[in-house]
Amino acid sequence: MKHACREISKLASDSLDRPLSVWERLRFRFHLSMCSSCNNCNENMILIRKSTALMQQTDYGHARLSEAQRQQLHASLDKNLCD
Repeated sequence: MKHACREISKLASDSLDRPLSVWERLRFRFHLSMCSSCNNCNENMILIRKSTALMQQTDYGHARLSEAQRQQLHASLDKNLCD
């Protein structure tokens, strides 16, 4: 992954948690308009966010991940997302 793409994937993640500054938004949108990989990554992050929000609204009863499973999943996503 190119250095610019790494920065943009960080901005994509940040944009889910906070409003981007004007400069960040410009860089982000410009890069996405030229880079299909980062655009796909951004769309995937949005889909994951929406899916997890929907899952939180659904009662799965006893179907829960253990803390170890959560940490393993989180580590795997951090390592593999957008690579």
